[in-house]
Amino acid sequence: MIKITKNPNLAQWFQVTFTDPFGFADIVEEVSGKAKAVRIAKKLARKEKVDFINVEGFIASPDEL
Repeated sequence: MIKITKNPNLAQWFQVTFTDPFGFADIVEEVSGKAKAVRIAKKLARKEKVDFINVEGFIASPDEL
């Protein structure tokens, strides 16, 4: 699953995290702006064939975003 969360220390920064099927999480990118984080997450979802993206608690398919 790909997860986009707000950075707790910086107000306008978002973390894009990818969790593989084995449960290992990896911070892929930290970007300023939610739109940029969604673009990166959609690109990563197509590459890794992930069905859902979690954007701050809202779960959607990459096509819906």
